[in-house]
Amino acid sequence: MGGLVLCVPYMAHMNFEFEMVSIPRHQLDHLLIMMRRSEGYCRKARPIRWPQSQEDIHAEPTEFYAGASGYAGATLREAIQTIESNLPIN
Repeated sequence: MGGLVLCVPYMAHMNFEFEMVSIPRHQLDHLLIMMRRSEGYCRKARPIRWPQSQEDIHAEPTEFYAGASGYAGATLREAIQTIESNLPIN
């Protein structure tokens, strides 16, 4: 039953206090897979060239800057949603 526990510091009257948020291990593993994949797509991305070659027409969208950026943005949105959904309700 592993998971991620985030310790989030905040200042209250100049004292640092910490709150902990627990994220289940299966959600953490899923986010790590997506983040590593996003990093790889962004590292290897290339510009699109016009006119497009047949190879480019049939390439995966994530081979290009726009597709890699889109995947990374969706990964970030999922990470935000996962963290927010595991925050305690005040």
